[in-house]
Amino acid sequence: RGRDADPVSTVSATFTDGVSTCSLAASACQDRFGDSVRGDPRADPLDRRASRRLVHCASMTVASLVDVDVDGTNDDDDDDGGTIEAECDVTDDVANYLRRGDDAVFRDGSFLGRRAGLATNGMTDAYREVNGAADGHPGWVVDRYGAWLFVQQEEGDIRDGGVRGPLPSLHDGRTAGVYHLPTRADRSTMGSERLKPVLLEGRAVSPGGGDGMLPVRENGITYHVELGESLSTGIFLDQRLQRAWLAGRCDADTRVLNCFAHAGAFSIAAATAGAQTVSLDLDRKWLDRIRPQMEANGIEEWDGRHDCIYGDCFDWLARLAKRGEQFDIVILDPPSTSVGKKKKRWSVKNDAAELVALAAPLVKRDGLLFTTTNSAGLRAERFARMCKKGLDDAGFADARLERVSPMPSDFSSVGPQPVKNFVWRIP
Repeated sequence: RGRDADPVSTVSATFTDGVSTCSLAASACQDRFGDSVRGDPRADPLDRRASRRLVHCASMTVASLVDVDVDGTNDDDDDDGGTIEAECDVTDDVANYLRRGDDAVFRDGSFLGRRAGLATNGMTDAYREVNGAADGHPGWVVDRYGAWLFVQQEEGDIRDGGVRGPLPSLHDGRTAGVYHLPTRADRSTMGSERLKPVLLEGRAVSPGGGDGMLPVRENGITYHVELGESLSTGIFLDQRLQRAWLAGRCDADTRVLNCFAHAGAFSIAAATAGAQTVSLDLDRKWLDRIRPQMEANGIEEWDGRHDCIYGDCFDWLARLAKRGEQFDIVILDPPSTSVGKKKKRWSVKNDAAELVALAAPLVKRDGLLFTTTNSAGLRAERFARMCKKGLDDAGFADARLERVSPMPSDFSSVGPQPVKNFVWRIP
């Protein structure tokens, strides 16, 4: 009251984790403007019109995304001025992520993701921008899928070891929307909670409806992802090198069995090189996504070349062996823990040897068994010993470890790498 004509300035203040008070905010504003603010001793307490600033808090408005088409190009014909605006209630940490600095605009140099390498690779537009502490941002994981970002942040009290640090802007001028999924360090508890990503800001992948599938490219191959439905988008970006390796090992005479196939990324990679594929999974929803992806890559011949089997992998490995089926390459990429069709819970930590023993007889002589796991608590040495035990139990004591592959460069880690990839040659 009485100060309607006063100029209004906007300033952002950053506080480290811990206790923050109004006096801290006042001091930060005072330091920024170089003069007094309300509550500071240098302000005149008797003169309401004294030269002092009033500090207020306001709700957050996001208006910083550049409006781009799905192909990542600017749409200059839009009438909205090229920005997308959204307002939403978010947690403090996500609000810190959304803050773009003064005036909420993207500034060159504030982008924290990949600027070289994958970011300039015309054959790949799906990769990890930020991988937590290894990239200097503990608790944050940011994946890029074309023009969209998929952000995950581990929740938890900082006093209990949880990490709740802010992440500045990731927008590089070609982002159409940001999906956010709160996660936890113990991923095994997430399935029962049915957590779904939410569109935090910007444009949805399919704002007008449709199936919500977003085509992305990896090493020149097209895959379909879905960003707003579950923790999994349909492709595991940390297996990019293995899919490239697989495609390089396949031709028209190669037959591949993909166990725990999920949405079939390994099958797609093999098929684009001409291989025949059999994809096995307990979830029909994921299997139904395989054929459209093959068709997107120009693979029209399905009958007699490609097959999807809906069922329990343990059960079907035994069935296929009884039939005398043989494959040049067998892929074992199980989840860390799961419940089979018979409601029996199993885990890689306890049952990897049994799984390998069931799969090994299906590999042709001089063929390859590819074993991989993302169980962070299972050390590489122990996983290798479990695989070797399974091979010994199946009568393949002479099988040799032929290939050990690290994770891609955008999945750098602090400590041992969570994903272990071993390829065994079956004599």
